[in-house]
Amino acid sequence: MPALILLIDADDTLLDFKKAEYTSITHTVKKFGVTDLDGAARLFSAINKACWLDVERGVRTREQIAVDRFCELKEKLELSAAPEVINEDYKENMRHAYFLLPGAEEFLQALKARGHRLFMITNGLETTQKMRLKGSGIYGCFENIFISEAMGLRKPEREYFDKVASLIPSFDKSKCLVIGDSLSADIKGANNAGLDSIWFNVEGKPLKEGVFPTYTAHSYSDVLAVLDGLQ
Repeated sequence: MPALILLIDADDTLLDFKKAEYTSITHTVKKFGVTDLDGAARLFSAINKACWLDVERGVRTREQIAVDRFCELKEKLELSAAPEVINEDYKENMRHAYFLLPGAEEFLQALKARGHRLFMITNGLETTQKMRLKGSGIYGCFENIFISEAMGLRKPEREYFDKVASLIPSFDKSKCLVIGDSLSADIKGANNAGLDSIWFNVEGKPLKEGVFPTYTAHSYSDVLAVLDGLQ
């Protein structure tokens, strides 16, 4: 089987972002006097998701949402602390929230055993993502890790993927696949860059109009089966 170049997303593909977000935001709001931690976590998750979608669409920058999301949270939870202070506390908690999805480490080892070349593609803050990846123990599994903040570009921009390709020695578009859970970032980005993709759709989410994954997988075993079937 020929070695493939795999561009693999981090959050909700390998790392358990939902658990990390819940742990981080509940620790943060508890510090500022909130007692309904589950309610606060649900509220923040919705706000945070909407903000990151704005980043993917180019409506807002990462720098803007860092404070914007906590302005909204502060207002709705009637917090006394400044949004900037809440943001710094949340970021510090996130740096230590490194939870792997079940089977993620074994999945990466199976990919490496098959001889594939592994690269990570992730939107987010450089320091935070590096600490989470190192803490989870998977940092060394990748030839290179491409974090949007460090790149100055983000998924799903074609320019992000073009820059990634330029930084991979012996890059071959015909042997490259994007693997990720996000239709709006990973799969749309693959479409924009003319790359094949595997949509990691564990939760059975519906396909969005105008986004076209080459393959769909509902588990790591499915991903391996797709890759093993490529000749």
